[in-house]
Amino acid sequence: MNVMRAQRDQLFEYGPFTIRRQRPGEAFGPLAIIDQMSLKMDALIPMHTRQDEEIFSYVWRGSAQHLTEQGEKTALNAKRAMLVSAGSGVRYEESAPFVETEMLQVYIRPAKSGGIPRTLDFIRADGPSLNVWTLLAGPESSDAPLRLGQEVFIYDLKVERGAQVEVPHIAGFSTWLTLLDGIVKVGDERLAQGDSISEQGALPAVRGERDATVIAFLVSDGVTFI
Repeated sequence: MNVMRAQRDQLFEYGPFTIRRQRPGEAFGPLAIIDQMSLKMDALIPMHTRQDEEIFSYVWRGSAQHLTEQGEKTALNAKRAMLVSAGSGVRYEESAPFVETEMLQVYIRPAKSGGIPRTLDFIRADGPSLNVWTLLAGPESSDAPLRLGQEVFIYDLKVERGAQVEVPHIAGFSTWLTLLDGIVKVGDERLAQGDSISEQGALPAVRGERDATVIAFLVSDGVTFI
């Protein structure tokens, strides 16, 4: 297992934003960037263009707003996640107009360039289930609610203190876990907010030492990407 501890040099601050950036590296090739962001109220990422990327957005505390070039607004919170498949190019802005917000954004390199841009969201009336992994995103061939143009699966988990939950595993896929809040143990490794752990294959079960929010990425070994 490889553990990436939260380090000061992963952090950068820009006005109302604090971002912790991780780059999983060659073994997780299409999983390009994982950003954990703290947004102060009224923080704004102005209208900008993304192209040939799959952008997964997940809010675990607070509320963010996604605004398209056409003026369409979508509120993101613990009950609603979003995937933007940028394709040939898409413009949007993001903000936290109502409350301080903790947000995850993940940038995934697709298998093919171009294509018609699309935006998908996934709503859960009660938010994440306790002590059960939920499949949020996966390849086009999967039954995931958010469909990616890449051989990557994304799950989330709210684990309670004292609970133990097996980590999802698929043969031929490597696993990356990142901790958004709380404290957990994975095998003998104790993880705190901002830490990640990975393995070329399956990981041991997650055990909550404090109530925690965990994201799991399963990435196909040897997958191609642009």
